[in-house]
Amino acid sequence: MEASASAPVAAHIEPEPRQWQPRALWVGARMLCGSISFFFASFLFAYFYLRSLAPNHNWKIGAVNPSLGLGLAVAACFLLSAIVFRTTASRPADVLAGGIIALLLALLGVALQCVEYTTLGFGAASGGYASVFFGWTALYAVFALMGVYWIEINVASLWRARRVKIDRPLAEGVPADETELLQAGIEACSFYWAYFVAIGVLAFVVLYLV
Repeated sequence: MEASASAPVAAHIEPEPRQWQPRALWVGARMLCGSISFFFASFLFAYFYLRSLAPNHNWKIGAVNPSLGLGLAVAACFLLSAIVFRTTASRPADVLAGGIIALLLALLGVALQCVEYTTLGFGAASGGYASVFFGWTALYAVFALMGVYWIEINVASLWRARRVKIDRPLAEGVPADETELLQAGIEACSFYWAYFVAIGVLAFVVLYLV
């Protein structure tokens, strides 16, 4: 009796209220945008820092000219992906198709980025510009695949929720709390993806036009 009386009592932990979860998704997406801003800001700083110094005139060694056409195609694919996904995120009837289109366009953008590497006549050691170019574009493609995975999760979740009643609005055939979470997840993902693509557009302007 004494042993049982002296045994520690596990603390009762209240579960997180379900109504907090959509807000957590909203905040999490914005925090993620802040983190990638700091990450890619390092490449922006490196670009202008190395360009301003240009020690021994090695900013560009040899013919360092990436294809403007392929760079524009990559940026256009990502930009269209973000526009489609963000504009359809607030329209339940269109968000599934919009998510699939955004997913395919993003994958096409990553594929074109890989194709561009095969056409370049320079390597990462061809000066400061080349180093920044390869580092920025390669890591951007890797982060893009992470964003694609998030989009795919939302598309798959939405498709599963609609399997019972196909071609119906999101709210039909889905419990109200699940609907709210799905909508919050799509909104958070589309916001992050639009912000991520904006960084890609900035990268295009800096690396190809400046």
